[in-house]
Amino acid sequence: MRTKTKTKTWETMRRSARRILPALLLLGGVAAVLPFSNNASAASTAWGPERTTYTWAEPADKVTFNSITDNPKIGDERNFVRIRKANTEDTLVDKVELEVGQEYEVSIWFHNNAKSKLNTKEYGGVGIATDVRLRVEAPEIINAGTNGIIKGIISSTNSDPSEVWDIAYAYSKSTVLTRYVANSATIHSLGNIDGQILSSEAMFGEQGAKLGYWNDLWGTLPGCNEYSGYVTYRFVVDQPNFDISKTVSKEKEQNYVEKITVNPGDTLDFRIDYKNTGTINQKSIIVYDQMPNGLNYINGTSFFTASFNESGNFVSDKLFDGGINLGDYKPGESMYLTYKVEVADDKTIFPCGDTVVYNNASVATANGTGYDKVEITVHRDCTPEELPKTGPTEIVMALIVVTGIGVGGAYYIASRRQLNKISSK
Repeated sequence: MRTKTKTKTWETMRRSARRILPALLLLGGVAAVLPFSNNASAASTAWGPERTTYTWAEPADKVTFNSITDNPKIGDERNFVRIRKANTEDTLVDKVELEVGQEYEVSIWFHNNAKSKLNTKEYGGVGIATDVRLRVEAPEIINAGTNGIIKGIISSTNSDPSEVWDIAYAYSKSTVLTRYVANSATIHSLGNIDGQILSSEAMFGEQGAKLGYWNDLWGTLPGCNEYSGYVTYRFVVDQPNFDISKTVSKEKEQNYVEKITVNPGDTLDFRIDYKNTGTINQKSIIVYDQMPNGLNYINGTSFFTASFNESGNFVSDKLFDGGINLGDYKPGESMYLTYKVEVADDKTIFPCGDTVVYNNASVATANGTGYDKVEITVHRDCTPEELPKTGPTEIVMALIVVTGIGVGGAYYIASRRQLNKISSK
């Protein structure tokens, strides 16, 4: 009963379609409403599988999809997945170079190439394709210098082959994300299915979204060009990106630099800057810091300021213990965090001369972690131990001592000689 009901409905709808099709065909038929151009050439490796091909004058004697090689409007139907920048009159092509922040439109042509007579009762309706579906495979991330492959797969339970596929390329110079534009997957046809929104969950899923010609016969598609159509969907090119910098200043000077020379006992102001320079929101930004030995954080000095919170506020002292969550940032939004550190006056850590240490900071996002550091040179100026004073009085005394030593020495020598004379007598 279910099959008979469908057949009856299809016959009724087909008769209705035949009444409106001649007027549409006078305007150029289905091809006139399609954005395809037949000057887009198909690469031999961009579609599959290998299959029997047909011509516009001699269509297929069975249900098969996208196998006509001389379609007046799109050319070789095996090349049925094409792409262009959205909201433009650009020709649909096999490959585009992506630009960050731009929106792109993918068009996927479908055509049951069976001869129209095979749709009739006389031929048992063998030209009518059943359970026709479109499945799309597309990358969420395209790495720098590579082609993202967008693959359209059209399948049917009674077609030969059971599925056909074609690909278009999206090249990117930098690593980007592709984000489907919600509710943009639309079917275009001369049937009353025209303009219907396809489920993106189904279309990008394992089963695919059903295609068709009539609203109450999803998945059913008769043969011949008047029942062909195309599906379009859009995606935006996003790039998660951010800048981070770490700087330092002597307390109260507000002269933030990447390298600084200080003395033991000095107090320093450190600053961590972050800005969302990408095209997507970045959530739950975590800021960490790693302080070297000899630099001691002063509790309660971490102060947070953002482009959406210019007055700022003090935050947790967890910067060096697990990090601080500083919230979400839209593209273009920024923040900075400042805190104070005391340089230890410890000769074992900072001996005489210059000692160089580094302070490292990091900002972690769902799209990666950024790092930066500052260089701190701690200079300790050490002088030799003080010598005895050598004023005029001290010089006279020294001479007396030296003279005394000389006289005493001479007396000792003379006495020694006199004693030797007495002993020899």
